[in-house]
Amino acid sequence: MTPASTALRSPQTSEGNGGDPSATAAPAGNSAVAPPPLRRDAARNRDKILTAARVAFDEEGFDVGVDAIAQRAGVGIGTVYRRFPTKELLIEAVVGEVLSKVLAAGQAAVEEESAEEGLAAYIRAVGWLQFEHSGCLARLWNDSHAEVRDQIEEVTTVLLTRAQLAGALRPELVYEDVVVLLWSLRGVIETIASISSDGWLRHLDLLLSSLAPNGKPLTHPPLTATQIREAKTAQGHRRASPTHLT
Repeated sequence: MTPASTALRSPQTSEGNGGDPSATAAPAGNSAVAPPPLRRDAARNRDKILTAARVAFDEEGFDVGVDAIAQRAGVGIGTVYRRFPTKELLIEAVVGEVLSKVLAAGQAAVEEESAEEGLAAYIRAVGWLQFEHSGCLARLWNDSHAEVRDQIEEVTTVLLTRAQLAGALRPELVYEDVVVLLWSLRGVIETIASISSDGWLRHLDLLLSSLAPNGKPLTHPPLTATQIREAKTAQGHRRASPTHLT
């Protein structure tokens, strides 16, 4: 479902052939100098590429070709490769954008006056993000973008704690339970989204109702953080196999 000084450009670096400059020359003898910001036209092209890639991935998944993304963005394929030298980098940039939306949903939910409604609103928002960016689900819950994932874990834990202190949530629930809940929702979305555009919402309602504190006590322990990481790693290996093109 994504951070100065101005360096001189050589006369050969231009937007010719439908492209844009990928970088400008750094001052000689100083390898630690941060890269200068993108020129306005280069930044505009990057935004167009990301928008086109996001829509293409949402509609067709990660198997869509870079040439199709370039055509959708209205730029030359060389421009795409100057901004994103590999398709993998383009995928990760789009996934990073979706994760930023997940984080923003969590931060907004923390501001809800009701702790119960805040947690429910967050889970619903993430459900919609998974549905709207279903083409990205193969990568959305892996281990890339560690910094933003840490922030997502932090804000989710805050939401859980608030709801538990308010008596609106099972006291035994932990962050890893929420991860597995979102994984299960992802599975339903992937299975039925092409058949029913809102069928997954019933499953979401069932999941949310299961969080209430008045249900029977859970008899099995949650997955540990280590097991969650192992599951992500195993999933990544399956996705990288020849039968799961990415």
